[in-house]
Amino acid sequence: MKRSLILTFIFLSIFCHAQSVQYEIQVGAYREMANANSAIDILRGAGFSPYEETFSDLTRVRISGIREGTLQSSLAALAELGFSSPWVIASSTRSIQTGAYREMANAESDFVRLQSAGLNPSYESYNGLNRVVINGISEGDIPSMLQRLYDAGFSDVWIRESTVPMEASNFTIFVNAGAVTEITPTGSTAPLRIVQTIPSFREADSEDNTYQADAPVIFFFSDVIYLGSLEDNIVITADGIPVDGTIVINEGAGGYAILTFTPTEVLPDGAEVAITMRQGLMDGGGNPMSMDLNLSYITEEGSQTIFRRSNFGFENGYDGIIFSGDGAISVARGSLLPFEGSYYAAISTGTNLVSDAGTAIGLRSSQIQLGPIMEDFTSLSFYYDFISAEFNEYVGSRYDDTAMITIYGPLGVHTEVITSVNIVGYDNHAFAGYSGMPDVGKDYAGHTGWQYFFIDNIEIGSPAFIIFTISDVGDDHLSSILAVDDLVLE
Repeated sequence: MKRSLILTFIFLSIFCHAQSVQYEIQVGAYREMANANSAIDILRGAGFSPYEETFSDLTRVRISGIREGTLQSSLAALAELGFSSPWVIASSTRSIQTGAYREMANAESDFVRLQSAGLNPSYESYNGLNRVVINGISEGDIPSMLQRLYDAGFSDVWIRESTVPMEASNFTIFVNAGAVTEITPTGSTAPLRIVQTIPSFREADSEDNTYQADAPVIFFFSDVIYLGSLEDNIVITADGIPVDGTIVINEGAGGYAILTFTPTEVLPDGAEVAITMRQGLMDGGGNPMSMDLNLSYITEEGSQTIFRRSNFGFENGYDGIIFSGDGAISVARGSLLPFEGSYYAAISTGTNLVSDAGTAIGLRSSQIQLGPIMEDFTSLSFYYDFISAEFNEYVGSRYDDTAMITIYGPLGVHTEVITSVNIVGYDNHAFAGYSGMPDVGKDYAGHTGWQYFFIDNIEIGSPAFIIFTISDVGDDHLSSILAVDDLVLE
């Protein structure tokens, strides 16, 4: 960045706290402009100075220039106005360097002059030089700071990028299977691969890469994971802020790792989530990945209605139910009949397979999110039918379409694999009469029929959420369906 001459015009505002941390508060992100305008009117009426920005297909409403000392009172005022879930963002800041000296005495002279002007300088040591800098200056405060420096006799300064220091993410890790604590050489030098992610967005597939703000992110690996390689190799941020959460590692049909990340707190609507799985991640034989994997998406609001017992059989509408991808509450179709009543919930890895207009996330995955559930429970049972066009040609292959369940709440996360093509193997029955199945070019599709699934020792607290996920693994061509019915919580 080039040196900048001091501005010659005078600003009347007095800069008193340039060195303090500043924040922005995002009060909401809206698809409807009318809702954004309404939020802006409410904020202005309460004395705030909001601004709007367009991001993806959302309009973000934000307030900038919130100083550290007034952050909590600002949040309290917003809560009284009805903005209950604001997102606090550390603002980008600048540093101004007034000089760099080999002699410490010269640096000290600058330091004292700045202190006498009421500023808060600091030292940096760099390549044998002693830099004198003022840190944490917001972009809007730069002109008034330059004027103060000019008045103090500094006519040539250097404006540099800086950011407010942030702590790294904290992960709580639970291992059910699919991971090892020691490297055991196997003779193979094949790199560890991530064969599928949920969500998975590719530019050619998706114009709107949104994903539920409180939903888990899932990674399917080509081998077991060496636990010692997790540290510093998983980076997750929302709008640049590190996100804390829980990592659960399970194993797929081949014993390979399935890693599920669930954020500790629900992320705000309209946040840009960035995830990097670094090359340093290793398999059980010590083989790292060949390159970093980067995933990003924009969060969207979850359910605003409660999932109640009266709808555990999916007979009473969509309250507390959100489908992401291709999913719907369905009636009897071909070989797929409800387990009880007239309806069941279904999701697929295809396009318009179980819904009128849905397309699997990234053409590979779909989810049912149930919740919030406002009562505590320690066990869950349900019935499922797993259908796939990969039966029987791809049984035993790496194309192992998989169904999973994730249950989470304020006290923890529970994740299990329900079934997969390789788990079922050839123990399936011909599936017929369902429009769209089997896929083009396939002569056979199979299904398990209704199967009972039970989970106990659940200790997650409330409000709780249940997410069913189905995903293509290894390809995005041959579709699979997961149907769910008759949930029971105890």
